[in-house]
Amino acid sequence: MMDAPYLCLDVGGTEIKGAAVSEGRVLTPLRHFPARSGEDRETLLAHFAAVFRQLDEEAGHPPRLGGLRLAFPGPFDYPAGICLLQGLDKYDALYGVSLRAELFARLRDRLEDPEQIRFTNDVAAFGLGEIHYGDARGSARSLSVCIGTGCGSAFGLGDGLAPEGTPAVPPRGEIYPTPFLGKCIDDMISKRGLMALTEERLGTPMEGAELARRVQEGERAAAACFAEFGTRLKEALEPFLRGYRPDCLCLGGQITRSFGLFGDPLRQLCEELGVVVYVAADTSVLAMQGLCTL
Repeated sequence: MMDAPYLCLDVGGTEIKGAAVSEGRVLTPLRHFPARSGEDRETLLAHFAAVFRQLDEEAGHPPRLGGLRLAFPGPFDYPAGICLLQGLDKYDALYGVSLRAELFARLRDRLEDPEQIRFTNDVAAFGLGEIHYGDARGSARSLSVCIGTGCGSAFGLGDGLAPEGTPAVPPRGEIYPTPFLGKCIDDMISKRGLMALTEERLGTPMEGAELARRVQEGERAAAACFAEFGTRLKEALEPFLRGYRPDCLCLGGQITRSFGLFGDPLRQLCEELGVVVYVAADTSVLAMQGLCTL
């Protein structure tokens, strides 16, 4: 008999992705909902409850649920379920709100206990998905990195995430604030980092898909620009790869879809260190699978 499913959300600033998941199987098509992240508190809470109810219906309204799982952007007190976002132009109205208590109050007809509602960040969910269901299965140590609007990271140790204080792991497993090229990794290894680089080198800010198109059309300047981004990626990750020595590096996020065009420097470093590199085909599905392991 299949375990009671979890209703899982990957909450972003512009959209929410959701699915019902059981035993690592995604039971429903991955759904996309507007985030409505600038709305007032009551509207947001009602919206989250409505999204969960829609996923519940799509899963066939099972007799019972394993619980609700949310990957939520930080800052956020994940164990307590309290949103701490403020001044970031998303979910400001939820600052200081216990989402666990508020969601339980709205969905208590489908839940037995508030502790059935659990939270983590999106890259932690991706890392857990890789560890339990993806390419990091069986690894003693793994490093998962998502490159999108920022550069998120999760350090795997055995069948979970490395606890705070693990040698060579930065606080909270976050590499993004590390100083890099006069700024920080998040500023350089991200969508905005790539757009700044293309504006500097090509005169026009471009996202990864457009730059990849130009490379594939034979534009040498575009290829050189992507090569520079690849060198920066290698240099940003090298201290963590050398310090933590993971068995594998799992890459996700929109920009990594073009990894074949800029990944050679990082691949060469990983080959030197004995680290296997994997590029996720679907970061969101792995995040959904990871959420159900919380």
